[in-house]
Amino acid sequence: MPDRLDSPPEKPDALATQVAQAQPSRRDALHLIVLAGGVAFGCALVVPAAYVVTAPLTGGGPKGSGTWVKTVPLDALSEGVPKKVAIVADQKDAWTTAKNVDLGAAWLIRKGDAVVAFSVVCPHLGCSIELAEGAGFLCPCHASSFDESGKKLDGPSPRNMDLLATKIEDGFVVVDLVRFKIGTPDRIEVG
Repeated sequence: MPDRLDSPPEKPDALATQVAQAQPSRRDALHLIVLAGGVAFGCALVVPAAYVVTAPLTGGGPKGSGTWVKTVPLDALSEGVPKKVAIVADQKDAWTTAKNVDLGAAWLIRKGDAVVAFSVVCPHLGCSIELAEGAGFLCPCHASSFDESGKKLDGPSPRNMDLLATKIEDGFVVVDLVRFKIGTPDRIEVG
């Protein structure tokens, strides 16, 4: 009887070799399942993380033309007499809302059924503009002065007082609160 160790190995059938190579092994299938699970888990983490990162850029706070804020009744203003009013409203960021936040102030001047509004922020360095003795407005910090129409008269302010848009709704004065870059001759909105 011939020794099996001495006999030459049998040649595998060519078709059986191709079939064995075409079928993935269990190990390959397991790698594929783990890879697909990892991709799904990664996507499940990336989507909420992307929202958290981009939410403040897309939804929070005043942008563009500002925030329309209801202030005082039109009847509370006397014709031609400047009145400083607080701008109070809800403030939203990307995740929370703070109720009744003091956002700033404006000088309101009634002219018939319309109202002119000026920002109280001095265009020079951002100090608060007050009423001048007699007429007009004054920045007490650096002595910039403005007439009743907000035009710069004297001092280091690089421009006139910043005019804010207004409208009357249901008998109340509504002001478009916009912030402008200080220290520049041009009115440039800031977010």
